[in-house]
Amino acid sequence: MAENNEEKVEQLIQNGLSYHDSGEVEQARDAYLQALELEPENAKALDLAGLLCMQCGEPGAAEEFYSSAAKIEPDNTRFLLHLGILHLEQNEFNKSEEALRKVIELDPDHSDARLYIALGKRAEGEREDSKALLEVAEELDGQNANYKKWLGLLSLETGDLVTALEYTNRSIELDPLDISVYSQLGVILNEMDDFDLARKSYAAGLKIDPDDMRCRAGLAYTLIKLGKLDEAKRELIEANKKGGKDHPLVISVSALLDSFSGQKQDALDKIETVLTTESSSLDILFLAYQLMVNLEQDERAEEILETMQSLAPDDARVMTALLG
Repeated sequence: MAENNEEKVEQLIQNGLSYHDSGEVEQARDAYLQALELEPENAKALDLAGLLCMQCGEPGAAEEFYSSAAKIEPDNTRFLLHLGILHLEQNEFNKSEEALRKVIELDPDHSDARLYIALGKRAEGEREDSKALLEVAEELDGQNANYKKWLGLLSLETGDLVTALEYTNRSIELDPLDISVYSQLGVILNEMDDFDLARKSYAAGLKIDPDDMRCRAGLAYTLIKLGKLDEAKRELIEANKKGGKDHPLVISVSALLDSFSGQKQDALDKIETVLTTESSSLDILFLAYQLMVNLEQDERAEEILETMQSLAPDDARVMTALLG
């Protein structure tokens, strides 16, 4: 390719990146496609076009772009990593692991490849294998807050609450602006029956982002556990004001509050509405189970528990509910 064309291609790629970063998807797509018209085997442009397709919900096109990039530069771990992530997001776990294992073959110290294999293992219910992979990733990059967050979650799911607490606190130390970790910490503390500290964790998260509905719902739930029903109600009113009236967690916690406030039918109507669309969410199912137990709806509680068991038979919280 002539030098002049090389400069044009590079400029188009840079333009595309600028558009991409600014959220101007159509302009970014046009820039990448123009670059590929000039140089059809430009692996960088192919990869970026794949990222754009993933963002736009076009997995088939994304796979074509990534696969083409990987054929052109088979030793480039970036392209294989993106291909592995794409397959993971499509729940194609075997294909995902195959691509990510190639990344590790090329770069034995590639920690992110292990992270995404671990996420696939977790999705398939292989939590111990997932945890082992993440422990290796964390050894390779001890300052990565994300690895510690996932290790904290897996420790929670496998019933090791002390380790879950340690990893999650360390994640917050490394990345105090990650709002999701405050919610995770709140869940762990609630599981440890330390409701006062859980309350503080959710409140700390809301100082970072007052509109975060997981923290808002988590705080309301914790207040219910503390018996502070009026405060819980105020938090849920605030959540609705901030646009959370349709958020499944907000509705579910609101239903749980109704069950403690003598509003049985409202509670049942709300939770059953949420379950029509969130029947595979363990967070929602846990709340629904507690609600049914509270309302002495034993048959429905048993049905929900069976659903949880089928979704996550080795989750420590599900096992505790089964034993209870």
